Amino acid sequence: MNEAYLRGLYHNSTAGEREVAMQYYHQLQAAVDGWSLCAVDFTQRIHTDEPVRFFCLQVVEHHIRERHSAADDETSMKLRKLLLSWLQEPFISGLADKNFVKNKMAQLFAMACVVDYPSRWVSFFSDLLSCLSTGHLVVVDLYLRILLAVDVEVVDRDIVHTPEENQRNTLIKDTMRDHCVFSLVESWYQIMVTFEQYDHEITCLVMKVVGAYVSWIDITYIANDKFSSLLLRYLQVEQLQESSCECLTEIVSKGMDPMNKLQLVESLTTTLKEMGILTTSASNDDDADYQAKLSKLVNGIGMALVISYNKLLKGDNKEHALIALQALENKMPYLVRYLNDEDDDVSLAVIPFAIGYIGVLKSLDSMSKSQDEMLKQLLLININKMKYDEGYSFLTEGEDEVMFMEYRRELKVLFDNITQLHSQLVLDTVNQLLVTMLNNLDTEGFMNVEVALRFFYMLGEVLPDKGCHFSGPAASSSPWHLMMDVVVNSRLSYHPHIAVKIQYFELLVRYERYFAAKPEHISTVLEAFLDERGIRNHHSMVRSRVSYLFLRFIKPVKNQLSGIAEQVLKRIEDLLFMLPESDQGAYLSSNDLLFMYEAAGILVVTSNTSSERRCLLMNQLIRPALDKLIYYYPKMSEVGDATKLEGYAMFLYQLMSYISRTTKVFPNQQITRQSGCLQCFAEALPVILKGLEVPIHKETLHSGVRQYLHRMIICLGDELLNYVPMAITLLLKDCQSQNIQEFIPLINQLITKYKHRMSPFLQEVFMSIIHTILKCSSEPYDPRDEEAARDKQNLQKCYYHFISSLVNNNALEVISSQGSSQLNEVLDSIVQGAMEFPDPSGQKICFGILKKLIECWGQSQSVAGFMDYVYKTIIPSCFIVPMNSSFDLNDGHTFLALGEIAGVLKTLYQKRVSKRDIDIMHTSALPH
Repeated sequence: MNEAYLRGLYHNSTAGEREVAMQYYHQLQAAVDGWSLCAVDFTQRIHTDEPVRFFCLQVVEHHIRERHSAADDETSMKLRKLLLSWLQEPFISGLADKNFVKNKMAQLFAMACVVDYPSRWVSFFSDLLSCLSTGHLVVVDLYLRILLAVDVEVVDRDIVHTPEENQRNTLIKDTMRDHCVFSLVESWYQIMVTFEQYDHEITCLVMKVVGAYVSWIDITYIANDKFSSLLLRYLQVEQLQESSCECLTEIVSKGMDPMNKLQLVESLTTTLKEMGILTTSASNDDDADYQAKLSKLVNGIGMALVISYNKLLKGDNKEHALIALQALENKMPYLVRYLNDEDDDVSLAVIPFAIGYIGVLKSLDSMSKSQDEMLKQLLLININKMKYDEGYSFLTEGEDEVMFMEYRRELKVLFDNITQLHSQLVLDTVNQLLVTMLNNLDTEGFMNVEVALRFFYMLGEVLPDKGCHFSGPAASSSPWHLMMDVVVNSRLSYHPHIAVKIQYFELLVRYERYFAAKPEHISTVLEAFLDERGIRNHHSMVRSRVSYLFLRFIKPVKNQLSGIAEQVLKRIEDLLFMLPESDQGAYLSSNDLLFMYEAAGILVVTSNTSSERRCLLMNQLIRPALDKLIYYYPKMSEVGDATKLEGYAMFLYQLMSYISRTTKVFPNQQITRQSGCLQCFAEALPVILKGLEVPIHKETLHSGVRQYLHRMIICLGDELLNYVPMAITLLLKDCQSQNIQEFIPLINQLITKYKHRMSPFLQEVFMSIIHTILKCSSEPYDPRDEEAARDKQNLQKCYYHFISSLVNNNALEVISSQGSSQLNEVLDSIVQGAMEFPDPSGQKICFGILKKLIECWGQSQSVAGFMDYVYKTIIPSCFIVPMNSSFDLNDGHTFLALGEIAGVLKTLYQKRVSKRDIDIMHTSALPH
């Protein structure tokens, strides 16, 4: 091997050397004997550095993956001998390789196994077993790693396999069961008893193998006194107990007959109880890891009983189902002990068991008193474990905080299940908890107050308001109403902790229907939103969240705000007019201001005043942003600092976004006109369109303009039409791939809104749009770059959507008015998409376009040569595409595409077919 080419494999290599090494790697891959050269180098240890050895293995891997299945017997035997030589004494007598190299070696064995076993290498596993006779530690270690790698290739359910691979894997497992599993199991036992005293790492590894294989081999090979005694004894050996625990968990999770499973679980649980294993608690951090493994074992035991009960119940075996239920009830103390463990990882592991138990209770006609008490205990544990720790950092979220929030999400799933089973119990418990906490607000810790608010909040998710929480004759005395009374009349909004403060505002939004029944409280809570408790809070996290919640709050209560809308608007105008150039150090971020501008737009329209006054208010709202646009446009040509220019461009985009957000209150042109605000947005349009004339940072500025145009199509209606030609022309100029993807939805919206009225202009720019799209989609890209490939697909799909908008909105003259060569270019691109586009949803769009074209042009002679094109090109595509091997009818999108293909042929039959047409199809259209 060329030493100079290998220098790029080391961490201190230059970029040039790494590029040379990559080229050498591809060269060896392409060479017929490249893999052999690398395998010999690896076997003879010509190079001992791990980077080079791993490099060699990667080349061999490529050969096995891409070429070995088609290799002749001589090459296959050569590979087999080289692999087995790695398990021979001369090879292992050298220095042991690091784990990542050994794992790659094991992977190559496994890859060879799935290709050659049992057809060409029927002795694969017996060859492995024969190598164990040396008793060498390195051999045993590699043997176990190979078995784990085989499990990954053949059994691992996390890997999605094709039907062919599943069939292959089934054959491998069946052959192993018939010929070698017994011998493999015996080797595992011998390794365990041989190495348990002096190499705990090997002993743990073999238990990992047992756990991996037990899911599909005969359970009696493992669930017997010989193995069980070892595994249970290992639970008392500190270095082995975690692996033993994991192995036992896999054993109890093995799918089997429910009564046999019940017997297995009961026997194991009895032994663990006698050993005192399940009642211990962690004494140190290392022991906490073991407790987490024990918790998973308890979860496995519990879930095994839940599954057994459900199977027996489904099989109408009620007598045995009751036995399984009693066994499950007997395990509740273990569930309570581990669910309530102070270590969240330990608690997390048994949440599936708790949810499964609740599922069993749901299947009962009624619950006993003890079951009711257990449910309440699980609810109280849930509440307790949901609390924040004192040390939780709300300012700098680290790994611990992320893990706790994930744990909280799992606890919420448990809470949802409890609530679904016994909503009254949960409602009463949360009511009592909330009242207790708020009555002692000054003395309770923030975590207790926050968790009470949190559970009241979550209650509204699992028991949504269907119009009865806060309305109806008995609503005023309902628990929901009373709890909201307590919240609104409390001093929660003044609580110093941000978690409590934010949760308070979340509750106001969650239960906004309360304010329809009690409108007298609206002004009180609005005050909290607007002063230092809310959007003027000293903490940016509170300000940011409250900005969003303020918008969410005023939307449903806007009808009650008509008399005070102007006053509220006055209270927030100073925040709206700050308009900082960047978010750094800003009082409200740009995202926060988006919510505030949308809220301000609602307040303007809601105000109980004349349309002239509303126009004045809206103009006052957007005028500062427009003035800043006018001021900063020239600076984009005057400033030379690239960083400043980028900042200015983003600021201009944000200003356009603020103005756009004020329009979201308007659903159509009529409402905009009635409000009196239409003139404001019409006058703002030329100012915003000036952004298209700025020669730099077009991508950012054009995005802002497009956003406003999207809104003006809805708000201005026909008044926008005069601006469309100029806007579209400038948006198309020097358009890049990403720009065109954002441009097409705008043009589609214009076509959908104005239909044939867009035709005269579109006829002029149609081919310009088409060529821009095709040019961008034909740009070369690295096929290994998944993002670039996805971007190209999205661009092509945008193109199909554009053509689809034209044909489905009475604008076909845009296409038919083009010259014959241009028309054929468009038709060819659509047929090509129908036949070759890798996404069936894109194919469906293309066939939908073709169907519409036949429907409109099939009976007329308006488009010369179209029917010839149909017979020669479109009809063959309708038969070629479904015959393609990649056309998978099990896929839902593909099935829909097939429906469109049928639609094309049906439309052709209805519109055009005569005996002559059928003869033409037989002779020239249908594939032979």
